[in-house]
This record gives sequence, C-alpha cells and structure tokens, in this order.
Amino acid sequence: MADEENGRGWYDEIDDDDVAEHKEEKIRLDRDLIKASRTMGTASARYLVDGYYMMQEMRKRADNQVRSLEEAEEPFILIEWLADKSYTIERQVAKALDHYTRSHMMGDWMRNIYGIGPVLSAGLLAHIYIGMWCAHCRGRDEKDCTRRQADKKRKLPPHRFEPVESTPTVGHIWQFAGIAGDGQIKWEKGKRRPFNAQLKTLLWKCGISFMRFHNKEDCYYGHIYEARKAYEMENNEAGRLKEAAAKSLPHFSKETESYKYYIEGKLPPAHIDARARRYTVKLFLAHLFDEWYRREFKKEPPLPYPIAFLHHAHRTPPPPMPPGMPRTQTEPPPPPPPPMPERKGKKAEKSGKKAEKKKPGRPKKAA
Repeated sequence: MADEENGRGWYDEIDDDDVAEHKEEKIRLDRDLIKASRTMGTASARYLVDGYYMMQEMRKRADNQVRSLEEAEEPFILIEWLADKSYTIERQVAKALDHYTRSHMMGDWMRNIYGIGPVLSAGLLAHIYIGMWCAHCRGRDEKDCTRRQADKKRKLPPHRFEPVESTPTVGHIWQFAGIAGDGQIKWEKGKRRPFNAQLKTLLWKCGISFMRFHNKEDCYYGHIYEARKAYEMENNEAGRLKEAAAKSLPHFSKETESYKYYIEGKLPPAHIDARARRYTVKLFLAHLFDEWYRREFKKEPPLPYPIAFLHHAHRTPPPPMPPGMPRTQTEPPPPPPPPMPERKGKKAEKSGKKAEKKKPGRPKKAA
C-alpha cells in the first residue's frame, strides 16, 4: 500500500536485466484443453465464438495502428507485439472450436461446405438445436426441465416433461434467425426481440463468405448465389420487383443514391445482392435441416412448404458428399395400407342386377 501511495508499483522495480532475461511464452492448447473443447456445452461454444470475433476486431485495430505508426516513422514494437499475441490467441480459439465441431453430429457435414470454417460451423451448431425438448419449457431432458422450473426468473408453472420435436420444419430456423421474409414476426417497440441477433449475424457472415468465394469451383453455394443474383437482376430490369421497391422507398431520403432506384420501381444493386445472399443462406439452412433431421430421427424430413402445399416441382439438391463419407441411414417408408375388407351382410349376399351395380370409380370386387 505504501508503494501505491507513493506512486510506485511492481513495474517500477523492473530493470534492464529482467527485460533481457525475458523469454517468449508460447500460447497454445495443451491436451487437456483440446479434450475439454470436445466436450464443452453449447453455451461455452457460443461464448467462444463471440470472443473470437471480438479478438479479431482488436487484432485488426492493432494492425491498423501499426501501419499508421510505421507511416509516421514512430516506434510501434509494443503495438506489434499486441497484434501478434492477439492473432495467436485468435488461432487457438479457432482450433478449439474446430475440435468442438468434430465431436458434433453434424461436424463432418459442415466441414464439407466450402466457405464455412470452424468458427462459423461452431456458432451455427451451438445456436441451432434439432431434437426433442419439453413442450412447456424447452428443456432438453427431464433434468433440464426440472432445472428450468426451479429458476424463479422464468416463472414457469409446474409441469411434467413432455417431449416434442424442437424444430419440425426449416421455417422454424428461419424464424428464429430473423430471416423468414414476409412471414417474419416484427419486432415491436417495448417487446422482446422475436429472433436471435447473434445467429442472424452469423448467417450474414455465411452469406458474405459465399459471395466472396463464388468464383471458386468447389464453392457449391457460391454458384447458387451467382445464379440467384442473375435471376434477381433480370426480374429487376423487367420491373417485376416494383412492390419490393415501393415497400423500401419510405425508409430512404431523397439525398441517397438508393432513392433514385426505388423511385423508378427498381431495387439498387446492394439490395439485389442482399436478396441473393439471403436466398442462398436460407437454402443452406434447408439442406442443413434435412441432413440433421435424418441423423437425429432416422427418418426422412417433412417436405418443404412450397412442394408440400404449393405443388412446386423443382427442388435444389444439397452439395455432393465427398467419397468415403458415410451416408445417413433412414427408416424405409411405411408400407401402403392394406386393402379394405369386403362388406358382409344382406346387401352383399343379394344376387341380381341390383347387387351387381357399383358406383362409378370404384374397382370391381374380386370374384
């Protein structure tokens, strides 16, 4: 305390000899940390994903500061050291998240997607859950259900664990991520946000990644983005997007460049690009849902809404799986129902023309 009152601390006692004897410390994951990363929960994975992007932004700021100091011919050794250490920690966190995805059910499938790295994979797998949970409290098992009821902040009524499917269709994921389009629940003032902002940000990063790698031959969703953007541009030039332009017009002032497009009934290039990226991301989630559903429930997922109810015929297949990856085994489709038994009674025993008459469309009875 006396040293602190006099303005002295432990750093005042360091001399040049101590600095000369300093050894560079290596920052890396040991075996115990790697093993812990394979068994960590979804909450820890979400925290590490957020921390990764925060450290990435800190490293970018440090690099920019080094560049500015170098141009000004000022010393920048300490800032450069901070940038190097930030990059090292950033790489180690990505390594831990990569081990987390390896232990996940969908880790091998996510690793097959060009443009989705270990950090984005871990973030998506930690935020999305496809399985069984309680219909009342969303607890994933009886123990979790009991814990949620004991939490006074949740204000849950006492109930028994009633398991139901957490995500019956991919539309639930779109709604949870805030990209459901016209069917998205609006965020009204004073109410809780109806979507997950962190998941929405991760999906935005996925769309940017697909856009950046669309020229790569192996980027499957990059090609889909490119084709969809050409389709949107064609519709925009033909004037088929006038309604979308009219909805967006009130949100832009007359001084903006986008207003010039909207006032003519067209969408600006940035809006077209965003629509193409959003379409690609939603298709990616649909393929992720189908494969995850098969692996979790050992049966085929429900058909998409446009095919099941709107009678659409075209369906984009998922990306091809590399040779050697095991394919998901699902239950065979249920057998057709047995034929209806013949009716017995006085009417069936009657003979003559009246008994032989049948209603149109019914198959003839076997003799």
